[in-house]
Amino acid sequence: MSSSTDAALEAIVQRGLEAYRAGRFFEAHELWESGWRDERDPVRKTFLQGLILVAAALHKLTRMQSPPGALRLLDKARARLASTPDGMGGLAIPLLVDDITRAAAVIEQLVRGERTEIDASLLPRMEIAGDVAPPSPSGARSRP
Repeated sequence: MSSSTDAALEAIVQRGLEAYRAGRFFEAHELWESGWRDERDPVRKTFLQGLILVAAALHKLTRMQSPPGALRLLDKARARLASTPDGMGGLAIPLLVDDITRAAAVIEQLVRGERTEIDASLLPRMEIAGDVAPPSPSGARSRP
């Protein structure tokens, strides 16, 4: 992959990250989807699809109040991102996959009625590769 295509992918990822980190999950989904539509490389396309699915899952959870739908989307996202090379799009992929697994376990508790809220710090982090920080101790969010 050339450095110009790396830079283009990182720019697409960054645009979506700004919305994602601000909790605008639907907007992040749309921004990444625009890059996904134009992408020709199958590995990069699968990576973008994984990000799209994470954002869609969080939109489903926080806005549509559907923990089961969010759980299904996170499972699909994890499957797509599990084989993604670390650093793709500038992101720490193993951290993201681990966070998806952790978030899915908590959302599963919501589905089973064992939990009524989800702490915002459990949402999957999308951190720049090599710049990984611990989750922020955000206040607990009540179930949307």
